[in-house]
Amino acid sequence: MSTNTPIGKDDGVAVIGLGKMGLPMARNLRTAGYRVVGFDVSAAQLAKAAELGIETATTPADAARRSATALVVVGFDDQATEVVAAPETGILAGAGAGYIVAMCSTVESTTAIALGELCEKAGAVLVDATLCLGEPAAEDASMLIMCGGDDAALDRIDPVLATIGKDIYRLGGVGAGQIGKMLNNYLLWNSVVANYEALRLGGRLGLDLEALRQSLMLSSGNNWALETWLRSRPMPWAEKDMRIVMQHADDAALPLPNAGLVREEIKAIKVVKNAWTEGGGSKASMNEFTRAHL
Repeated sequence: MSTNTPIGKDDGVAVIGLGKMGLPMARNLRTAGYRVVGFDVSAAQLAKAAELGIETATTPADAARRSATALVVVGFDDQATEVVAAPETGILAGAGAGYIVAMCSTVESTTAIALGELCEKAGAVLVDATLCLGEPAAEDASMLIMCGGDDAALDRIDPVLATIGKDIYRLGGVGAGQIGKMLNNYLLWNSVVANYEALRLGGRLGLDLEALRQSLMLSSGNNWALETWLRSRPMPWAEKDMRIVMQHADDAALPLPNAGLVREEIKAIKVVKNAWTEGGGSKASMNEFTRAHL
């Protein structure tokens, strides 16, 4: 296959990480007619994928041998590095020339750049394709995808990205998509903290909290976090997001005092909120958390 040709439905798309985001992405690709090869460390998730008609792989390298591009959808930087660059089991151990690694995971831009350099040495190419709007958007393929990297490589996987997302933006070179996602998450945690403080104060002053929330959503105070306040909101990455923001601000010699406050506030919220099982019912929502701490 030419390295200038868009990746076709029979060429194979690997999805590395079949969790809450990766599995619906793989399903949507399969429904659209793509041949999909999935990998996950969980046998249960692999079984779910197989039930959806998704081919399963024993390692990321095995998935790469059977595909032309890989969507990496794992949780943290060390996991992303392992699935791409592990000597015998990583994607690069099985990737052919011109293979495209799409880093959908939210990682530090320096991690994406370093992995991009490793890919280049191996004859492959890495691009950012970070995912916004969460699990419901992954389910119905309405995600915002922030991209960074080589335009020719992004052109080749654009039909793949358009199958799993609705809005796709190119922000610059490798790492730019990661920075865009970082700034998105910074604004998210700002909103979560501000919403929590506002609703908590409203509750203390005797207001009907749901009526207040509904009215705020019709006003200038509206934000996405407020609209999804009743939804389960895990936040294992909140501190990581804010740490990355602060590191970039330090590197740019740019004071961001509000970011420092948000980092400490979100840390305090997470410490208490994580006493509940995330995703385990209504108490995983910010709504229940707020009501419990009036």
